[in-house]
Amino acid sequence: MNAPDSPNPAPGAPLTGWLSGWTSLHTAWLLFGPPAVMAGLRWVLQSIDDRQSAVAALPLVPVSTTDGPLALLWPVALALVLLAAAVLALRRIGWGRSLPVLGGLWIALWLYGSAAFLQRHLNSQGLFFQDGAAASASAGAAPVTAKVVTSQFKMPNLHSLGGTELVLQVSGLEIPQRVLINDPQAAALKPGDALALQLAPGRFSGRFVTGWKFLLPAASNTVPQ
Repeated sequence: MNAPDSPNPAPGAPLTGWLSGWTSLHTAWLLFGPPAVMAGLRWVLQSIDDRQSAVAALPLVPVSTTDGPLALLWPVALALVLLAAAVLALRRIGWGRSLPVLGGLWIALWLYGSAAFLQRHLNSQGLFFQDGAAASASAGAAPVTAKVVTSQFKMPNLHSLGGTELVLQVSGLEIPQRVLINDPQAAALKPGDALALQLAPGRFSGRFVTGWKFLLPAASNTVPQ
């Protein structure tokens, strides 16, 4: 009597079903196609931004805080747990059955990255950095006062032109905010200086700085302590 077929093919056994027609070319498309799509989308969005004559608005983001070493290590621990779970799943259900799942997760990962690039681009679409007077006229909102908490120079890199990174205590916001300004005048700012910011909301979320100016010390009493 022949032994019943094993639900999991033995290592090195030929694939069956629709996987029997799988070739190395399909594997190459699966591995390099999704990253190429995301890289192409990023290039297109960057080309659109480069054609704009105005400078894009500056993102104003909350300063991230941590509660200790565990808050820094949990992403690594989570990655290790997911990796261990994937290895156990592969050993249990077999390589042949796991290929569709792994391929789907791989594609979903890069599609998520592409969607994040597109969302970030559309979120600030139409928002540009202007001088204080022009920004006030276009936005129709009064400037918001802020106090410089820290100031640090950031070197240019592949993702940023660099400049002066300011941590600000913005009036009306409890959490300190961070903004990177690529302006030589911002390098002279020091902790305690007062600024007037022109803010605009993103299309989906967040805030953007569309203009800023230094406030004279006499006006610093309007800045929240």
